[in-house]
Amino acid sequence: MTQPGYDAMADLYAETFPDPYQFPIERHAAAAFAEEAAGRPGRTLDVGCGTGHVAADLAARGLDVLGIDPSAGMLTHARRLHPEFPFVDGDASLASVPDGPIAAILARFSLIHAEPAEVDASIRLWADRVVPGTPVLVAFQASDDAGPPLAFDHAVAPAWRWHPDEFARALADAGFDEAWRIVYRDTNYRFPMAQVLAHRR
Repeated sequence: MTQPGYDAMADLYAETFPDPYQFPIERHAAAAFAEEAAGRPGRTLDVGCGTGHVAADLAARGLDVLGIDPSAGMLTHARRLHPEFPFVDGDASLASVPDGPIAAILARFSLIHAEPAEVDASIRLWADRVVPGTPVLVAFQASDDAGPPLAFDHAVAPAWRWHPDEFARALADAGFDEAWRIVYRDTNYRFPMAQVLAHRR
């Protein structure tokens, strides 16, 4: 899988978003996720790691992190900015992730670029790779309207917004039970945003 849109925008993206989080609530959610993952055997996966800033933040919180991204351009920046951490070319299927225990999985605003059926399939693949209790945290642009995901005009690549209940359903169908969610809004952003944390049952 490739991401030509992100490859083309990688330099601008790295310059525009030097901080791992745009809103304070995102930093708090990542900290709560890191607490869930702390002490668990294996690596924490950052799926759609982009320029690697969040992976570096999680590593600073004591996690053994592996960043995964399908964009060669974004990975170039991740490896330049954070040479001390491993990054691999791959996607949400985790096909490029070596065998071994997975402590936790994070996917921040990356699954939005997969068609809904592919998201369902990827989450099921996650379930096959982790043990009961493993935490996952997914962040996404949200919809206020119940029902199936809605396509929207993302500036870089095709994307879908999910109602939080619908994403929680997808997680539940794959074998993950929701623990908490955060839905937040900012006047400078056109959509609500959501973060859902769940555990493998």
